[in-house]
Amino acid sequence: MRHINHTSWQFNKRCNLKYRAMFSSTLSRLAADHSVAAVLAALVICVAAGWLVVSLRERAESSKGPSCTQWLIGMATVAGLGVWTTHFMAMIGYRPDLPIGYGGQVTAASALIGILAVGLPLAATVLVRSAALRAALGGTAGLGIGAMHYTGMLALSGCLQTQKPGATLAAYGVGAALMALGSGSRRIASSPRLSSVTFTLAVCGAHFVSIAGTTLSPLPGPVGMPGANNVLGIFTAMGAAILLIGALMTIIAARRFEAQERAHSTILATALHNMSNGLVFIDGSGRLGLFNDRFVDMFGLAGAALHIGMRADEVIDFVSAAAGLETEHQRSAAGRIAERLEPFRLAPVDYVLPNGRTVEIDSNPIAKGGTVLTFNDVTAERAARNEISELAFNDPLTGLPNRRAFRERKLAAIAGDAPFFLLLIDLDRFKAVNDTFGHGVGDKLLVHAGRRILEVVGGSGFASRLGGDELGVFVYGDAQTAMEIAQGIVRTLSQPFVLGEVTASVGCSIGLCSGDGVATPDELMQRADVALYEAKRQGKGRVASYRPGLLEATAERHRLEADLREALHRRQFHLAYQPIMSLETGEITGYEALLRWDHPVRGSVSPAVFIPVAEETGLILEIGRWVLEEACREAASWPKGRHVAVNVSSVQFRSHLLPSHLTGALARSGLPAHRLEVELTETALVEDGPTIARALAEIRRLGVKVAMDDFGTGYSSLAHLCDFPLDRIKIDRSFVAAAQADPHAHAVIKAVVALGRDIGIPTLAEGIETVEQLELLRGLGCGAVQGYLIGRPARFLEDEKVGKLVLGSIFAA
Repeated sequence: MRHINHTSWQFNKRCNLKYRAMFSSTLSRLAADHSVAAVLAALVICVAAGWLVVSLRERAESSKGPSCTQWLIGMATVAGLGVWTTHFMAMIGYRPDLPIGYGGQVTAASALIGILAVGLPLAATVLVRSAALRAALGGTAGLGIGAMHYTGMLALSGCLQTQKPGATLAAYGVGAALMALGSGSRRIASSPRLSSVTFTLAVCGAHFVSIAGTTLSPLPGPVGMPGANNVLGIFTAMGAAILLIGALMTIIAARRFEAQERAHSTILATALHNMSNGLVFIDGSGRLGLFNDRFVDMFGLAGAALHIGMRADEVIDFVSAAAGLETEHQRSAAGRIAERLEPFRLAPVDYVLPNGRTVEIDSNPIAKGGTVLTFNDVTAERAARNEISELAFNDPLTGLPNRRAFRERKLAAIAGDAPFFLLLIDLDRFKAVNDTFGHGVGDKLLVHAGRRILEVVGGSGFASRLGGDELGVFVYGDAQTAMEIAQGIVRTLSQPFVLGEVTASVGCSIGLCSGDGVATPDELMQRADVALYEAKRQGKGRVASYRPGLLEATAERHRLEADLREALHRRQFHLAYQPIMSLETGEITGYEALLRWDHPVRGSVSPAVFIPVAEETGLILEIGRWVLEEACREAASWPKGRHVAVNVSSVQFRSHLLPSHLTGALARSGLPAHRLEVELTETALVEDGPTIARALAEIRRLGVKVAMDDFGTGYSSLAHLCDFPLDRIKIDRSFVAAAQADPHAHAVIKAVVALGRDIGIPTLAEGIETVEQLELLRGLGCGAVQGYLIGRPARFLEDEKVGKLVLGSIFAA
């Protein structure tokens, strides 16, 4: 075994000595066959060409469009001519002992091959991103070096040339391998020095490896003077000149570009650091590549501590610590920023800093890798937006949501699944507050009313002002909850409002509607409106719930209103007169005018049906004016001792038009004022006592008499007899009908008759239908009576003897 190892060692030693000898021999032969000056000149040209190729490639990579194309053409030309010039510069000093010549056409063709086979593939590497494809193109350019060398060697003349195939293949391989390595490696391609060295080694390596396998021998015959062909010298000089000019132009262009880049960098830096937005660039490797002063100021950072090259997570931690974020917030912020470093675009997002400032964060991925983050302080903008939104959706007076917000809530409630109820609120007697105390007090009242409603509704409901004194409330839950809240609102708004030196009392009516089964917002509002109308019709200060049929009833009232207007226009009304008899004389002393309506389709419509509608719509003013004129005109033809009594609505009494209607009717008819008597119910007197008292006083100043109708059925108070100037008290028919069987009713009639006699106000009993009732009233001392026993209401007056016959039968009995 020891003998075998010794033998192997001796064999390897002999091989190494052999290869060393061959390599030494080759170098010696190359040194002997070449001029050192020419080789050094070729090396300088090759290094210069490599540097030019790298510079031109950088310019091409940073350019676009036609400019990029121009740089690529220059790069291909310089690369091809660099290889060609290096080859022939070395060939000028090759075998100076032989009279070598060169063919002009083949030499020129070799230059073209250098540009096409070496320059074009090398320029194409700029246009591709794949490392493998760049390596393939670089290898092709390396093979092109060998092709150019082979063609250049074909141009030799004046000698015999033999080449070893192995050396030729090795030359091709050296060029292809080195050029593939230089083009495919990102590290070498990104380093101008390494790229230049790789290019030089590829060109020189391919040339001298091939030359090492080449043998030149003189031709038989006389030997000429040694030296290079003048054509080769001219071509080589031209190539070197082109490379020199290219080098100078590249240096000038490089300096120019560097100056432009410095100017651009200065401008960009100035713009960058004077931006109103904070800016940060995170490169493709996840490190901080750029930031501006605004970013540092916005987050209160120390500029020295924040530096280029920091990892993204380090930047996030640094910013979070400077902003005073808690650990949980730091993780949340880190997650959001990490998401924005992904290579896809996200919508801007707002982030509120611990100091209350609002920052809008936007991200823009970069095509070559990395992300630009911008930070915009939008605190003032968001505050303005919120203020605009506040104005758009809130009532400026009460601070409650407005009609627009109410509409949005209404749409959401109908679209949702949760049960809800709508409360439509209208303040009662609000107009009187505005008229009496002014709109300033009215505005204060609305503000306080809104606060009271919010206290009742609580945080689970939604209250809004729809306009004027109308408010809307959404209540979520069951019907009992909605009704309790509605009644709570009625109670709280019925309490007096102390508004500075003024105390005002209003109240409210509420229409309540369930959202169950409602398909559209209009349907919901229609039902709530109908319920509110019903609450007001029932006497205000109450809650009315929508129920099936209520909408139809409201529609019927609307049709009745339209028919009333038509009746007024077409004079479908007429008056019926019921006689009034004095119990003292048995004479007919006057008639009460009763309004009747004969509808062409409905037939005779009761006043109990159409009078409330006329009062609600205001038509009662025009109807009442006609009644006064017609009654006065008719009464003017009666015997002078008889008067006419006309019922006047409380709506007419509250209107400033009543005095003018009275004077107009008396003037046109010629009826003396003392023969006209207006009747007003006790309930109407109580509704607005001071206003009614002033109206009564003005009426009596005209000479017209005033009677209190239906005394005892409303808010009866003896004070009314003292507060209001009256000329007659009318005892309601309900007491008359019950007087004989009910001692209480009998006592009331007796007390009213006695009171009227004592204070000097005559009394009149209504609803006398039997002789017994008449005898009772006469016995109690009542002044006058009316009823079916005395005479039914008739369009044309009956014989005046009716009263005498009735009274005579009583005396006879």
